[in-house]
Amino acid sequence: MTALTDALTEEQQLLLDIAWTTFAEHERFPNFFYVAHRMRKHGLDAAKVLYSFPVIGQDQVLSGYRAVGWWGNGSTPQHDGPVFVSMAGLYHLQHDQMARDLARGLLAYMRRMTHEHDKILDSPFNMPKFHVRLRDVLQEIAGSGPLVERMAVIAEREWPGMRFSKTTLTGQLGTLPEVDFDDLGQYLDAVAAHLSPPALPQALSFTEPRALLRALSFLDVTYELVFGEALVVQPPMDRSSLLALDVVDEAGYNSGLVVLTDILRDLKVPGNNRRPTLQRLEEHLAGRLPALDRDAVHQAVQLLDQIRVIRNSAVHPKPSPDLANAHHALGLPFPVRDFTAAWDSVRAHAEQAVHTLREEIQAARP
Repeated sequence: MTALTDALTEEQQLLLDIAWTTFAEHERFPNFFYVAHRMRKHGLDAAKVLYSFPVIGQDQVLSGYRAVGWWGNGSTPQHDGPVFVSMAGLYHLQHDQMARDLARGLLAYMRRMTHEHDKILDSPFNMPKFHVRLRDVLQEIAGSGPLVERMAVIAEREWPGMRFSKTTLTGQLGTLPEVDFDDLGQYLDAVAAHLSPPALPQALSFTEPRALLRALSFLDVTYELVFGEALVVQPPMDRSSLLALDVVDEAGYNSGLVVLTDILRDLKVPGNNRRPTLQRLEEHLAGRLPALDRDAVHQAVQLLDQIRVIRNSAVHPKPSPDLANAHHALGLPFPVRDFTAAWDSVRAHAEQAVHTLREEIQAARP
């Protein structure tokens, strides 16, 4: 997780102070050319210092969310565009009374937005409107009246917490589903947790060549004992043996994926064959085994389905839009460079998922 509350460097604090003192005096943030000139007086490159601030959310806003942001095309600050302070910046200005007041008022504003969403409880069929007036909220906070315009300037770009219109001085929640904090540090922790990408699942090693084949066989035996019929269609030996062999290149990797997904596709599951096999399997097991741990089976089935996504994208010319998520689920970098390690991780994750299915079927048997 990116630490928005970690102490700033001297250079970062200097740039923040330049932007803030100008804003405190003029109710406007300075343009980049001004900040750059002031930083040059100290022998510093303003752009490099801007880029150095801890950042998150670049998948949603190109420059991301950081203590000090900028207006510009792409990742380059616009010469005559403002250099502005976010609430993450206000956290590092808590020695300043105005910064503390602004943070307190904006947190109160977002709390009101969060509470407004409870209108949904009284409106099951029509989505209510959630636009909250800034002045209405600040009337409840003593001493905040003179700060309304300054709050509006910061709120306009505080997109993780709110979507705000300076024209109407109204807003609604941003990317966070709720903001119910009195403490600025807690708010920033929530922003970081929400915007930071999840940790990459572990890439598993595969040290036993026959483990996946054995897991499929054990699943088949257990299924037949419980349901009285086979589940796994045994492929020809020259194909099934690929599951026990290492790969050294992309061609071998893709061949292994094809064999594995074909085995999963051909599972003998009752139901409409036009529906995905794994989806039918999950529903079939849930229908026949009331004591089944549905959540564990769903997770195992979803993981196996990610192999299908990767296989289809490798074989067919149009990659799936879910391709990156599928790689992530299997502990793989995207795109894959080390096909030997990737095949090992795919087989290991598949073996664990098949093992989970077998255990849950056995545990839920009548």
